[in-house]
Formats: sequence, C-alpha cells, structure tokens
Amino acid sequence: MNSSEEQNDSIAAGAELLLKGWKMLNKACPECVEPLYENDGKVVCVKCKKEYILVDSKSELPHSKTSVAKDSPSSVSPNDFSSFDFSSLPPTLSDTAKIMLVKITDLNAKLEETSDPKEIAEISSSIKSLIDSLRSLTS
Repeated sequence: MNSSEEQNDSIAAGAELLLKGWKMLNKACPECVEPLYENDGKVVCVKCKKEYILVDSKSELPHSKTSVAKDSPSSVSPNDFSSFDFSSLPPTLSDTAKIMLVKITDLNAKLEETSDPKEIAEISSSIKSLIDSLRSLTS
C-alpha cells in the first residue's frame, strides 16, 4: 500500500470514529504523528492501531508497557513534544518539526471548536499538509 492510500485509510478511519461520537484530540501519536481520538477514556491512533494513556507527568505513568502520549494544555510550546525524537535532524529542521507539531495542535483545537463543514475541510487539509511535511522531514 502506498503512502497516499495509507493516508486515505487513516482519514477514513478517523472520520468513521468521529461519526461514532469519538473526539479528535489536539495531540498527535508519538509513532506516526497522526491525530489521536478519544471516547469514554479510551485514546487510540487509527493508523498505528495503538491505544494510549494520556498523562500530565511521568509520575502518572502506569507501570505497564502501555504506550503513553504526553497530555499538555492547549497552549503548547515546542518543548512539550518530548516523546518525539528529532535528534537525527539538523537543529534548524528539528525546530521546524517542533513548530509543525505545535501548529497541528493549534489546528486540532480549532477543528474541535467548529461545526462549519467548509472550515472543517480547510482545517483538515491544513493538518494533512503539515503531517505530510513533517513526515518528509523525518523520513
């Protein structure tokens, strides 16, 4: 399966969850940088097919080997994405990647607030573009 087919599958899976009442979070999967979805306390990534537990600090981490995504407030700084490893990138590109993650978080918050289909489409397109750009930086 090629990259655009995988992306379309992720978008379709996310849309299906939204139609079932799930909420798209303003947090990204630490593995693939796709948006995370939540329903009744369950947080999942539709692409990786993994379940996550959101925490505010390391002291709240469970003692199991469950994957964990950092829960952070709406105003996110680039340093809040410590679960992502950008160490292989030059410093400038690492900063760019962190900024892209912040922008994705900001757009997710806007997406959560709107019900206008046109605005949803525009925001979703922007998120997809940022995710594609982020993938090109890290691949």
